[in-house]
Amino acid sequence: MNKPHKHAALIKAWADGAVIQYKDPHMSEWEDVLDNVPGWCMLTTYRIKPKTIKYRNFLWKTYLTPAVVVSVVTSDENYHENRETWAGFIKWLGDWQEVEI
Repeated sequence: MNKPHKHAALIKAWADGAVIQYKDPHMSEWEDVLDNVPGWCMLTTYRIKPKTIKYRNFLWKTYLTPAVVVSVVTSDENYHENRETWAGFIKWLGDWQEVEI
């Protein structure tokens, strides 16, 4: 039986719509493949682009208790309900952070 192509699993994921990134030995960061059309070079490392979320911590006072609470909100959640408009919102604790999931 023939040995599968080095990137066979990624090629299948790409054919099903996955966004592919690449990294060669001279690069420190992953890059999106131009127009999402990989060359599938044997010397290049590829991966499925990871999903990411952006989040930010904030300080607020709840109306249920006198406690001041630290909470986390994602950018999607904040887009739909801006935490700065909350009556108990005090302040943001740092900048937006992004994490791969």
